[in-house]
Amino acid sequence: MQKENLSYDDMNFILNKEAGVYGISGVSVDFRDIETEAISGGKEAILALDVFHYLTASYIAKCVVAMGGIDVLTFTAGVGEKGPISRKAICEQLEFLGVEIDDEKNKIRGEEAELSTDASKVKIYTIPTNEELMIARETLKLIK
Repeated sequence: MQKENLSYDDMNFILNKEAGVYGISGVSVDFRDIETEAISGGKEAILALDVFHYLTASYIAKCVVAMGGIDVLTFTAGVGEKGPISRKAICEQLEFLGVEIDDEKNKIRGEEAELSTDASKVKIYTIPTNEELMIARETLKLIK
């Protein structure tokens, strides 16, 4: 910050809007755009997804260690709810834990469903969020 003479707000913008998957892919912060570019062969978009999938699987594995095991893996919100490519890639990195995702079931988007194979030692689910409802509930609590 000192070298570039950046303010806190400048740095906050860079870290939250120009880094991460956008910084790697050069495409967008929207995973739909990144996936489209990756499918078209965009090397930076592929790298951004690979990094995201690896880091997500790593964080899940760390939680599994802390909990001493895992029975259920749940995907929710944006990418988890609507991202079959990411769900599959993350689950593939967790196969050593007995996580097996069913390719047909994984095509489901935006609805509550089990995605695991019958042989999976870990149940895999996707559960849609209703962020607008949660915001409305929290707002109602604040104004009461």
